[in-house]
Amino acid sequence: MKHLIPVISLAAVCALAQHVQEENNGPPEPYQYSYATEDKEGSSTAEESTDGSGRIQGKYTISLVDGRQRTVTYWADESGFHADVITNELGTESKNPGDATIQSSAPTGEEAALQFDSQRIRAKASHVEPVAVPAPVSRFFRA
Repeated sequence: MKHLIPVISLAAVCALAQHVQEENNGPPEPYQYSYATEDKEGSSTAEESTDGSGRIQGKYTISLVDGRQRTVTYWADESGFHADVITNELGTESKNPGDATIQSSAPTGEEAALQFDSQRIRAKASHVEPVAVPAPVSRFFRA
């Protein structure tokens, strides 16, 4: 009996799978959208469009109040996905991996360490006093 339930379940799933038909939505249709938003942390914008033949192009920008910014321009066509990234975010460097171009104006290495060390907020050490703590007691061990 316990082997019958999985067999019946498998048969039901197989029966449903045979009746599922792939939906044909027709050829891609051209579209276009854009938006912009801003709040206390920064702003972002985006836009994207397609020509109806499967080619897509777009761009988005993120700007934070601390000065970090990233702009990504991208397109996808018969040859694949491509992107150009322009940023000043720490930890990035200019390079060209795959079909992407990254242009970074972020400070690197020692320059970044010096820049952010000067901005670090130094907290004052508080006065530390010893505190008496009772010795641990175990209910299970007796000497």
